[in-house]
Amino acid sequence: MANGRNDIWFVNVGDRSTAGAARIVERAVAALHEIAALDHVPGRGRAKPLVAVPVMGIAGGGLNLHRGEVVSQLLAGLSLAATELNLDVVVVTPDASVYAAAQHLRRRSNSWPLAARQLKSAQRIGGLAKDGQLALFLGAGVSIPAGLPTWGGLISQLAEKNGTTTGRLFENLTALDQAQYLHNNVDDLGTQVAEVVRSARVPALGHALLAALGCKEAVTTNYDRLYESAIRMQRGRGNVASVLPWSNPRATKPWILKLHGDVETPRSIVLTRQQFVTFDAMTRPAGALLQTLLMTRHVLFVGASLTDDNVIRLAVEVDVFRKNHGLTGGVGTVLDIDHDEVREQLWRGQLTWQRMRGSDVASRSRTLEIYLDAVAAHASSDSSWLLDQRFRGLHPDDDELVAKARDLFRQVNGAGDEWRGLADALLAFGAASGEYDDETAMRRWTAGLPR
Repeated sequence: MANGRNDIWFVNVGDRSTAGAARIVERAVAALHEIAALDHVPGRGRAKPLVAVPVMGIAGGGLNLHRGEVVSQLLAGLSLAATELNLDVVVVTPDASVYAAAQHLRRRSNSWPLAARQLKSAQRIGGLAKDGQLALFLGAGVSIPAGLPTWGGLISQLAEKNGTTTGRLFENLTALDQAQYLHNNVDDLGTQVAEVVRSARVPALGHALLAALGCKEAVTTNYDRLYESAIRMQRGRGNVASVLPWSNPRATKPWILKLHGDVETPRSIVLTRQQFVTFDAMTRPAGALLQTLLMTRHVLFVGASLTDDNVIRLAVEVDVFRKNHGLTGGVGTVLDIDHDEVREQLWRGQLTWQRMRGSDVASRSRTLEIYLDAVAAHASSDSSWLLDQRFRGLHPDDDELVAKARDLFRQVNGAGDEWRGLADALLAFGAASGEYDDETAMRRWTAGLPR
C-alpha cells in the first residue's frame, strides 16, 4: 500500500453461523473505509493506494454453495467503495471458476474507466489472447513498479557503488557508454547487476495482469524473473515458463525469451556498448525468434520505449519483408505511458499506438493497469462456472438449460468409454459441482479441471 508497508486487515466472515453475502460485503467495505481514513501515501510510484481483497466466505465462511451471489455482490460493493474512497482495489482468488465467473460479470458490465476507443482496443487484444494469437514484448517499464530501477538508475547505482563516477564527463556519456566504462573498470559487473535485480522479489500488478492473458510466447529485454513468478503463482508449479535460451520449450507450457540475459545467469547480461554492437553475431537465433513472432502473432509491447537499436533493426527488417510481399497493416500494439508522439510517428503503419491517459507518469501507469485489466477480462475463456450450481443466479435466464445439461452429465458419466469425452466436456463446465464420487474427483484433478 504505502512505501515499505504491507498492512493486513481482518474481516469476520461468520461466527457460529454464516454471516450471509450482503453482510460480508458490508464488512469488507467497512474495512476499506478504515484504510482510506488512514490517508496512506501510495508506494512504488502509484497514483493511489492499492488494496487486495480476497473473495470472502466461500470456504470456511459457509457460503460455498452461494459463490455466484458472493462474487456478484462483492464486485458491486467494492467497485462503488473504490470510487468513493479514491482507492485501487484488486480482487484476488486462487479458484479458477471463481475468477472466470467474476470476469464474466465484469465483461457484461463493461465498466472500465477507459475512452471508448481504448476499451474497444482492449477487447480486441483480449480476443487475440483468447484465440492464442497474442505474444508479449516486455520492457523495463513493466518491472519498475516492482521496485527495480530504470536503465539510467541502474547505471547510476552501479557507478556510485563502485566509486567510478567522474562527474560531468561521465554523465555526458550515453547509458551504453557509461555501462561500457563500468565494465572496463569493474570485474564482476554482471554479478552486481544480478544482485540489484534480485532485490525485487514480488511481481507488480502489471506482471500479474499480463500473466493472466495466458500467452504462450513472450520476449523481454529485462533480466528479472518477475513475469515468470507471476505465471507460477497463477497457474501453479506445473506451468512454470521455460526460460529461453537456457531451457527447451515444451509444447504445453509457456516460454519467455530473454534477449539481454537473465538474472540467474549473470554472465549473460547485456549491458554495454560492445555487447549491444555484437548482439546480432552472438544471438542471431534469438533475434530470428522475435521476428517469427512479429510475422505470425500480434505482439503487445508493454513497458518498452523502443529505443533499443537491435530490436528496432529486427522490427524494421520484418516490416520491409512484409511490404516486399504485399502485406500491410501493423504487427503489434504499443502501450505508451510516455506520450512519445514523435516515436509514434516513426512507427506509424507498423505498430498501433495506444497512449495511456493521465497528467503524469503515475496516473498514466494506472491507466495502463486498467487497460491490461480489461484485456485480461476479455481474454478469459474459462467457463467452468457455467453449469456449477454454486454459481446459480449469474445466468437466471438459462436455469432450465443448466438443469438439462447437468442431468445429461449424470446419464453419460460412467456410461461407457464412448461417452467419456462428452462427460469430461460437461465436467469442464462444472456439471458435477460437488456431486461426484472419488473417481470423478480424480479425473478432474488429473485433467486440471476446477473441483
